This record gives sequence, C-alpha cells and structure tokens, in this order.
Amino acid sequence: MSTQSIKEQSNTQPISIFDPQEEKRLELQKFKKKQSIQKSVGCGICEDVYHLSCMRPKLTRKPKKWTCTRCLELKNTFPDTNELEIDTLCGRCQKHVQCDDEEFCSKCSKVFHSKCYGPKKVAPICIFCEQQKPPKIKQNKNLVQFLPLKISLKNQNSFILPCCIYDDTLREKCFNSIQYALYCQNISFNDDLVYESVSKQDNDVALEKLAPLTGKDLEAFKRYKQVTKHGYYAPVIVEYNMDQGFYVKAVQPIANNTLICEYAGEVFRFADQVYSTSDSMMSLLETNFAATSLVIIPQKYGNLAKYLSGINNTKKNSKKQQQNVKSQRFNVEGESRVILYACRDIRTGEVLYYDYNEGGFNYNTRFFV
Repeated sequence: MSTQSIKEQSNTQPISIFDPQEEKRLELQKFKKKQSIQKSVGCGICEDVYHLSCMRPKLTRKPKKWTCTRCLELKNTFPDTNELEIDTLCGRCQKHVQCDDEEFCSKCSKVFHSKCYGPKKVAPICIFCEQQKPPKIKQNKNLVQFLPLKISLKNQNSFILPCCIYDDTLREKCFNSIQYALYCQNISFNDDLVYESVSKQDNDVALEKLAPLTGKDLEAFKRYKQVTKHGYYAPVIVEYNMDQGFYVKAVQPIANNTLICEYAGEVFRFADQVYSTSDSMMSLLETNFAATSLVIIPQKYGNLAKYLSGINNTKKNSKKQQQNVKSQRFNVEGESRVILYACRDIRTGEVLYYDYNEGGFNYNTRFFV
C-alpha cells in the first residue's frame, strides 16, 4: 500500500450513527423512494404499472384515470355488444318480434316469439336446434373400473377418487347431460388445457410460486384424468332452469376432498382478454403483469367445470352456507393447472358451488343466483 493511500485512510473518520449528515441522506432516500412510487400510474383495465417518465409522450402529473396504449388499441378488436345489430325477425314464422315477447337461442343465435321458441323450461335451445342435436356418444363402460365402488369413510387430507355411479341408466344420463350442455353452447368437449393462442411453454410456474401436486395427490389426479378425458366425472348431472341456466347437481353422496374435475378450456394471455365478455374466465397463472399472466376461457372448448355454479360473494355467509367445492391452482409437473374438489361432504341433490374468486381475479359476482 502506498504512503499516500495510508495517509488518506488515516484521515478518514468513521461516520457516527448520530451524524446529522447521514440522517439527512437516509431521509432523502426515503423521500426519493416515496416520490418514485407516486410517479407511477396503473392502467385501469389491465392493472399494469408504468413510470410517468417512461410514457411517450411523458406525463408530468399522475392522472386519476388512465388506460395504457395497448389496452386502447385492443379495445377496437372486441365488438361493442351495445352496438351489435340483432335480427328482430322470428326464426320460425319470420314475423317481427317485440322485446317483451322474445326468446334467444344460444345455439343458433336467432330470436323467436315465445310460442315459436319451444319448451324453454325443458330445453335451453330452440325447437329447430333441439331436433338437430347429434346422436348420443357411445360410452366406454370399461372406464368405470378406474373408480372405486364405495365411498371412502376415512377422514383423509389427500385427494380421493369419486365413487362410481351405481346405476347404469343413471350413469348414461349423467354422461349425456354434459354433452348436451356443451352442444347447446357450441362448445367442443375437451378435458384438457388447449394452447392455440399461446404456447404451452408460456404456462411456466417459475413465474409464480404455486403449491406442487405430489405423491398420492398427483397419482389420484392422473388416474382420474384417464376417466374424465372420455367424459366421465364424479356422480353429478348437468341440469337447466330458466333462473340459473345450466348447473351441476350431485346424484350420489360425494365425500370431502373428492376430485370433481379440472378447469379446462383455451388458454390466453390476460393482456389479450381484458375486454372479453366471457362469464367463465378463470385465472391460470398470476405474474402481476398482464402480458405474462394467463387465463382459461371455455368458450370454444370446455368440460364439466364450465357448469359449476359460483357463489354470490356479496351475500352474507354465502361462502359458508353455499360453497361445497374449492378451486385451487397447483404446480402439476411444471405446469399450472386449476383443480376443483369437494371441500366438505356433499349430499345427494345438492347443487355444486365454488368461490369464483379463489382463482385470483376479483370478479363481480353480485348477479350470481
């Protein structure tokens, strides 16, 4: 070490923790940090955060409401449902339909007079679509051997397989009820995640810490998927009424922690779906950034999960009184998957309800039945 550096080191005095200069420096750091937080703004649509200095053109003041450029451009690609023109001629008699006497078919998207529509209490689609429904799918009865014949009486903490439906006729009725509901909404049956808009590699759990599915839970899930990919599920049936639409009801007792199904459908980036009007969007991957966060939308492809009912979060005690199914995202061998399972014992005749907001987003559920 040189003589000069030794002299410089000896002249350097340690800073006391009570040094007023040091206190001023720390206060300045806190002030700058606070200012940096204040000098950023979040998009009111996708909720991504931007520094004011990074915007082009730059903003000097933080606006109360602001939408990023990407969301403004994306809005033009989604049709405004208020501006869509709907044909007001009846699909059967071709006469004008008044608003107070119209029925809308979700299958063919045509309007009808109430008397021309058909028995809506029985069928959620018009009489023409009802007559054109495809033949029933032939069942593979050998698949039921994958499911147990008796309900597990043990109080288990791990996933259990649902009990097989005892009656052959009832099993066929339950199987066809799911296929019929999908047909009515122009949805192709698919029990897996479909990657058409994004690649499977985008569903990377390294971007979010999720509980891994391991051991007996993973084994039960994989075994159950061998059955559900053919359209067989827990002992439930899909039914329809005018107030609630399609809903799922238990036809046999279902034990706590029983697997119900995986939430299936097409996977999208959340940034591309911020204006989507889908009522079944489910959070798949949460990265705190809209461009890398993923959602599932069962609009083109779907399974039983689409018809499970969501609880109304605005009603007092709805979670405690209604909810009997839980949705949870798991790390399944490096891929995020949403699994629905019974969170308590479910009695025969109970409608299956889960908390739609357990997936991550804060959806408005005040109109849920």
